[in-house]
Amino acid sequence: MTTILVTGANRGIGLEHVRQALAAGEHCIAACRDPAGSAELQSLLKQYGAPALRLEALDVASGESIDALAARLAGVAIDILINNAGIYSRPEAPGWPEGARVQSLAAMDYALWEDILHINVMGPFRVTAGLLPNMLAGTRKLVVMMSSDLGSIANNAQGTSHAYRSSKAALNMLTKGLSIDLRDQGITIISLAPGWTRTTLGGSGGDWDTAVSVGEQRKVLASITAANSGQFIDLTGKNVPW
Repeated sequence: MTTILVTGANRGIGLEHVRQALAAGEHCIAACRDPAGSAELQSLLKQYGAPALRLEALDVASGESIDALAARLAGVAIDILINNAGIYSRPEAPGWPEGARVQSLAAMDYALWEDILHINVMGPFRVTAGLLPNMLAGTRKLVVMMSSDLGSIANNAQGTSHAYRSSKAALNMLTKGLSIDLRDQGITIISLAPGWTRTTLGGSGGDWDTAVSVGEQRKVLASITAANSGQFIDLTGKNVPW
């Protein structure tokens, strides 16, 4: 039985990964800051029950929270870790285009930039480190860093979103570096660009419906092998330029 752990599982792409994993008969550990307060996760728990779905509290900005999760999951094998939790901007303007206004050269919110780097870069790194024993006990041994097309330096033709872009470019560097560090332990790690998806973060103008995007992502993940480790791949299976 495949077990998937998804961070940021209470909304958007993360929540849809939980839905589709459960519908496919997989087991899912859904982690977010307040699972008790997520009506969607509670509804899924009622529908599927344990052990198919396990809800866990996790704040990826907190080392203590990550350590506590790792302790609670001691001995639990995880096949696929989806490091999905991340932010684009402030809570009152979490997505595009409103959130871009405070990421400009003229009006950069530097405290926000620090938060974005802390959550989008250090968070996935610490979660991966904390759950490495669980991944080594799993079968697939696949770590997915949820990146973005906005993290591609080569494809940046419009500027803007400097804080978010820099965080995803840094995340991509972690993917490449960790693929080397973890290669001899049999861990495969990729960066995944989910496409411009219609979520709170992506806004309503995105190219992809969330369910369709995640469905395509799951097809890509099913095809990933050790030969793909360290790559930056989009939801159609194509490599994204760094």
